[in-house]
Amino acid sequence: MKIGACGIYCEKCPKFLKKHCSGCGVNPVCRMPGCAKEKGVKLCFECPEFPCPINYEFFPKSWLDFLKSDEIVG
Repeated sequence: MKIGACGIYCEKCPKFLKKHCSGCGVNPVCRMPGCAKEKGVKLCFECPEFPCPINYEFFPKSWLDFLKSDEIVG
């Protein structure tokens, strides 16, 4: 199972299925994989700067704010 830097399971991602994402390889459409690699994290939400403007290009602010919050029960 491949999880992208964005945190989405690639095989269920609409962008991946439409070939608009390479699944975190070299990707001219999405800047998240390159940024995660540059920041030294595997997943965007592991970055101390999360959420950032790159994430807001792809996800609603409300979702990113929720992921950043302490509201997630695990």
